Amino acid sequence: MIFCEQSRLGRYRGLNRHFETVLRFLEENDLNTLPLGQTVVDGENVFINRFDYDTSAEPLTEWHDRYIDVHVVLDGEEKIGVVETDTLDVSDPWEENHTCMVSEFMSMNVLKPGYILITFPEDAHCPKRIHKTTGLVKKIVIKVLDE
Repeated sequence: MIFCEQSRLGRYRGLNRHFETVLRFLEENDLNTLPLGQTVVDGENVFINRFDYDTSAEPLTEWHDRYIDVHVVLDGEEKIGVVETDTLDVSDPWEENHTCMVSEFMSMNVLKPGYILITFPEDAHCPKRIHKTTGLVKKIVIKVLDE
Protein backbone atom coordinates (compact mmCIF):
# COMPACT_ATOMS: atom_id res chain seq x y z
CA MET A 1 0.00 0.00 0.00
CA ILE A 2 1.14 3.52 -0.81
CA PHE A 3 -0.62 6.63 0.52
CA CYS A 4 0.75 9.96 -0.69
CA GLU A 5 -0.03 13.40 -2.03
CA GLN A 6 -0.90 13.25 -5.71
CA SER A 7 1.89 15.75 -6.46
CA ARG A 8 4.44 13.19 -5.21
CA LEU A 9 3.19 10.25 -7.25
CA GLY A 10 6.02 10.65 -9.79
CA ARG A 11 8.51 9.28 -7.28
CA TYR A 12 6.91 5.85 -7.86
CA ARG A 13 7.75 5.88 -11.57
CA GLY A 14 8.90 2.36 -12.47
CA LEU A 15 6.67 0.74 -9.84
CA ASN A 16 5.14 -1.47 -12.52
CA ARG A 17 5.64 -1.76 -16.29
CA HIS A 18 2.27 -0.03 -16.86
CA PHE A 19 2.71 2.72 -14.28
CA GLU A 20 4.22 5.20 -16.74
CA THR A 21 0.90 5.05 -18.63
CA VAL A 22 -0.92 5.89 -15.38
CA LEU A 23 1.35 8.85 -14.61
CA ARG A 24 1.04 10.21 -18.15
CA PHE A 25 -2.76 9.90 -18.04
CA LEU A 26 -2.95 11.72 -14.69
CA GLU A 27 -0.70 14.52 -15.96
CA GLU A 28 -2.42 15.01 -19.32
CA ASN A 29 -6.13 14.68 -18.49
CA ASP A 30 -8.73 16.57 -16.49
CA LEU A 31 -10.06 13.76 -14.29
CA ASN A 32 -13.23 15.71 -13.51
CA THR A 33 -14.36 15.34 -17.13
CA LEU A 34 -14.25 11.53 -17.14
CA PRO A 35 -17.69 9.96 -17.68
CA LEU A 36 -19.24 7.60 -15.16
CA GLY A 37 -18.36 3.97 -15.87
CA GLN A 38 -15.25 2.56 -17.49
CA THR A 39 -12.67 4.42 -19.57
CA VAL A 40 -10.11 2.24 -21.34
CA VAL A 41 -6.61 3.72 -21.39
CA ASP A 42 -4.51 0.72 -22.54
CA GLY A 43 -6.78 -2.31 -22.99
CA GLU A 44 -6.70 -4.65 -19.98
CA ASN A 45 -3.38 -3.17 -18.86
CA VAL A 46 -4.78 0.17 -17.63
CA PHE A 47 -8.41 1.25 -17.36
CA ILE A 48 -10.40 3.58 -15.14
CA ASN A 49 -13.62 3.07 -13.23
CA ARG A 50 -15.39 6.38 -12.46
CA PHE A 51 -18.26 6.43 -9.97
CA ASP A 52 -20.18 8.50 -7.43
CA TYR A 53 -21.50 7.09 -4.14
CA ASP A 54 -22.50 7.95 -0.61
CA THR A 55 -20.15 6.75 2.11
CA SER A 56 -21.49 4.17 4.57
CA ALA A 57 -20.72 2.71 8.00
CA GLU A 58 -20.22 -0.94 6.97
CA PRO A 59 -18.99 -1.26 3.38
CA LEU A 60 -17.46 -4.47 2.05
CA THR A 61 -13.73 -5.07 1.97
CA GLU A 62 -12.40 -6.11 -1.43
CA TRP A 63 -9.23 -7.23 -3.15
CA HIS A 64 -8.22 -8.22 -6.64
CA ASP A 65 -5.74 -10.90 -7.66
CA ARG A 66 -4.57 -9.35 -10.94
CA TYR A 67 -4.85 -5.59 -10.48
CA ILE A 68 -3.25 -2.75 -8.57
CA ASP A 69 -5.82 -0.06 -7.68
CA VAL A 70 -4.94 3.64 -7.75
CA HIS A 71 -7.70 5.41 -5.76
CA VAL A 72 -8.26 9.09 -6.57
CA VAL A 73 -11.08 11.08 -4.92
CA LEU A 74 -12.24 13.96 -7.11
CA ASP A 75 -14.73 15.43 -4.64
CA GLY A 76 -15.72 14.59 -1.06
CA GLU A 77 -13.77 12.39 1.34
CA GLU A 78 -13.84 8.85 2.62
CA LYS A 79 -11.94 6.55 4.92
CA ILE A 80 -10.30 3.48 3.41
CA GLY A 81 -9.22 0.63 5.63
CA VAL A 82 -6.39 -1.66 4.47
CA VAL A 83 -5.45 -5.12 5.73
CA GLU A 84 -3.20 -7.87 4.36
CA THR A 85 -5.11 -10.52 2.46
CA ASP A 86 -3.21 -13.39 4.09
CA THR A 87 -4.92 -12.52 7.40
CA LEU A 88 -8.40 -13.05 5.88
CA ASP A 89 -10.46 -16.17 5.36
CA VAL A 90 -10.96 -16.51 1.61
CA SER A 91 -14.22 -18.26 0.80
CA ASP A 92 -13.41 -18.90 -2.86
CA PRO A 93 -9.70 -18.64 -3.70
CA TRP A 94 -10.43 -19.17 -7.41
CA GLU A 95 -12.33 -15.90 -7.80
CA GLU A 96 -10.36 -12.96 -9.21
CA ASN A 97 -12.23 -10.32 -7.19
CA HIS A 98 -12.95 -11.04 -3.54
CA THR A 99 -15.20 -9.38 -0.96
CA CYS A 100 -15.82 -9.92 2.74
CA MET A 101 -16.61 -8.04 5.93
CA VAL A 102 -13.60 -6.97 8.04
CA SER A 103 -13.71 -5.30 11.45
CA GLU A 104 -10.01 -4.60 12.09
CA PHE A 105 -7.59 -2.93 9.68
CA MET A 106 -3.81 -2.44 9.71
CA SER A 107 -4.28 1.15 8.56
CA MET A 108 -7.11 3.60 8.07
CA ASN A 109 -6.53 6.41 5.57
CA VAL A 110 -8.62 9.50 4.84
CA LEU A 111 -8.73 9.96 1.09
CA LYS A 112 -9.70 13.38 -0.25
CA PRO A 113 -8.78 15.45 -3.31
CA GLY A 114 -5.02 15.85 -3.65
CA TYR A 115 -4.16 12.43 -2.19
CA ILE A 116 -3.78 8.98 -3.72
CA LEU A 117 -3.98 5.49 -2.25
CA ILE A 118 -2.42 2.61 -4.16
CA THR A 119 -3.43 -0.90 -3.15
CA PHE A 120 -1.76 -4.05 -4.42
CA PRO A 121 -3.24 -7.56 -4.79
CA GLU A 122 -2.10 -8.39 -1.24
CA ASP A 123 -3.89 -5.31 0.16
CA ALA A 124 -7.53 -5.91 0.97
CA HIS A 125 -9.15 -2.49 1.06
CA CYS A 126 -12.42 -1.13 2.34
CA PRO A 127 -13.35 2.11 0.54
CA LYS A 128 -16.60 4.04 0.87
CA ARG A 129 -16.33 4.37 4.67
CA ILE A 130 -17.76 7.42 6.45
CA HIS A 131 -15.07 9.89 7.52
CA LYS A 132 -16.89 12.48 9.63
CA THR A 133 -20.41 12.31 8.23
CA THR A 134 -22.07 10.48 5.38
CA GLY A 135 -21.31 12.28 2.15
CA LEU A 136 -21.18 12.01 -1.61
CA VAL A 137 -17.83 10.95 -3.04
CA LYS A 138 -16.86 11.37 -6.68
CA LYS A 139 -13.97 9.05 -7.43
CA ILE A 140 -11.90 7.21 -9.98
CA VAL A 141 -10.02 3.97 -9.49
CA ILE A 142 -7.29 3.32 -12.02
CA LYS A 143 -6.88 -0.42 -12.52
CA VAL A 144 -3.30 -1.41 -13.40
CA LEU A 145 -2.50 -4.97 -14.45
CA ASP A 146 -0.02 -6.42 -11.95
CA GLU A 147 2.64 -8.16 -14.01
